[in-house]
Amino acid sequence: MHRSMDEPTGPAELPGARSHPAASTEYADPGGDGTPLPDPAVLTALLHRYGWQRRGGAAGRYSRWSPPGTAAGASLLVPENTAFPDTEDLLAEALTALSRSAAPSARDILVSLAVPSDEVRWWREIPESAAGAAGASGWAETEELRSAARQILLAGALAARGRAGYH
Repeated sequence: MHRSMDEPTGPAELPGARSHPAASTEYADPGGDGTPLPDPAVLTALLHRYGWQRRGGAAGRYSRWSPPGTAAGASLLVPENTAFPDTEDLLAEALTALSRSAAPSARDILVSLAVPSDEVRWWREIPESAAGAAGASGWAETEELRSAARQILLAGALAARGRAGYH
């Protein structure tokens, strides 16, 4: 079968697919292009996770965050919630400051905000058995945990490709 000269030869664009966050300009002009701003609680959690230090702010209204390390950098004002009228302005300014920040963690925070994801945390509880008394779980329990993790990750990967009832 011959292909028409007008037909594209590159890979088909997936419906609803987004460009890689490193190449994305999603927060270059926060909120100006209709892009929804992130939840302040999510931004606060990411700042804390990446080592930014909370340095005060008006209790219940906003918090001030400084980049990790001893290097002096621009601090961010992040609203505590969306109840105040200046929430969007503060979030937009915080994201703009993050995009201009020299801190290596700033890019990681922006990528984490741009990529929709879920977080799965696993822990192992040692059963009350001979293996548990020795401080180690048995092979069967370890394999069950790995199998469950594999099934959840596979279901998540399949669900990311399209809507379906994967369990």
